[in-house]
Amino acid sequence: MRSLFSLFPLLFFLFTFHGATGNKLIRNTCKLISNDTPNVKYEFCKTSLEGAWDEDYYPSLATLGSVTLELVMKNVTNTKSYIEDLKDDTSEPNLNACLSDCLELYSNTISDLEEVLDDYKSRKNQEASEGTNAVLTSLTICEDGFKDRGLASPLMERNNDAFQLSTIAVNILKMLS
Repeated sequence: MRSLFSLFPLLFFLFTFHGATGNKLIRNTCKLISNDTPNVKYEFCKTSLEGAWDEDYYPSLATLGSVTLELVMKNVTNTKSYIEDLKDDTSEPNLNACLSDCLELYSNTISDLEEVLDDYKSRKNQEASEGTNAVLTSLTICEDGFKDRGLASPLMERNNDAFQLSTIAVNILKMLS
């Protein structure tokens, strides 16, 4: 029994170090990306990735890429559901038209992201990067639809979050290539 207790400090150190290494990787990666990409805010990057990071993950850039792509998928899927709810509650024709366009874009984006995740798992980082860039285009088109009709976008914050997460993913994919 005594030997088990004597191992506890060592195990505690290893698990703490492993988690600390993951956090350091996140901070350093977010710092690089936010310095090179004005669209990505350091705090957003750090908070998002730390919130999704599991201390059981092996601290590597490849794992961070996977975590980021999963965050993009989760964000886009949640936003699609949010758009469906907004559409149900909206009777204004111009707003409804914009929401319909965005709903279609987000539906297509989910399909694109499924391919991106498959490409990433197959280590096809160039294809995954191109697919993630298509996500950025869809988000921009969605926002532009509101601007073109002179409407305030009810999706601006959500689109901005998805845009930043996608930009983070593209940057990580570039680092891995």
